[in-house]
Amino acid sequence: MPEYEKRFSSESIRCSQTEGVLNFEFLSNRVDYTSLDTIAIAVSEAHEDLEVRAIAFLINADGDDPEKSDSVPQRLAHRVPKGSHGHGPIVEQDALTALRECTKPLIAYMCDEVNGVAIDLAAACDIRIANKSMTMCDTRILQGRAANTGISYLLPKLIGQSQAMRILLLGDRLNAEEAHRIHFVHEIVEDAEFDHYMNEFSNRVARMATRAWQVHKMQVLGQQHLDYESAMIHSLGIRQTHVINDRTEGMKAWRERRDPEFSGT
Repeated sequence: MPEYEKRFSSESIRCSQTEGVLNFEFLSNRVDYTSLDTIAIAVSEAHEDLEVRAIAFLINADGDDPEKSDSVPQRLAHRVPKGSHGHGPIVEQDALTALRECTKPLIAYMCDEVNGVAIDLAAACDIRIANKSMTMCDTRILQGRAANTGISYLLPKLIGQSQAMRILLLGDRLNAEEAHRIHFVHEIVEDAEFDHYMNEFSNRVARMATRAWQVHKMQVLGQQHLDYESAMIHSLGIRQTHVINDRTEGMKAWRERRDPEFSGT
């Protein structure tokens, strides 16, 4: 069994590695701190692992359980503020930050029920694919809770302020077609084909020039608040400091009229 599977599989989350794809699947209907902490640590380590070309998440969870989210992992205990109002979303923010800082391809497969913090995890990924039966709803507002995890930053940038407010403030339940219409979901797949599609799509991404993917991602995320001229300087800096070895293979394959064999470097 690969090291990732041994280290990061638990009763609440399953980790597996198939060739260049690192996969995570929630085993409970709720996202708990064990799952979030596992994701944060594993993704941070995989970011530096050349054997991992893409990271995929099968997300099917009815949010978190606030009554069971009071045991903060020891590595984050020093960040917990004191007070009767609770410790705050330290673990949730740490997981989303790890995803945000990972420049490798991140794919969210949204299946059936995706609520609350599960939406946050999907929003932090690059590509979101849903099965036809998927519905999503941020139930935190309906529980009198605030989503302080980072989703208030991510969601308006993905789908605009108006639609983000609709989801965060009204707690509307969206089906897959509506999630696709507002551009949160990139593609909808028939339920019966979903498992096969996940495997095929993840492998397709892992075979791409994933280093070039990383360079694109660094530009997109790093330039969201820059003016045009500053963005051009940022792009030039990224270009000069991040070599894409696959560029040589890509150009050679183009000249030879064949499919490229990228290494991900």
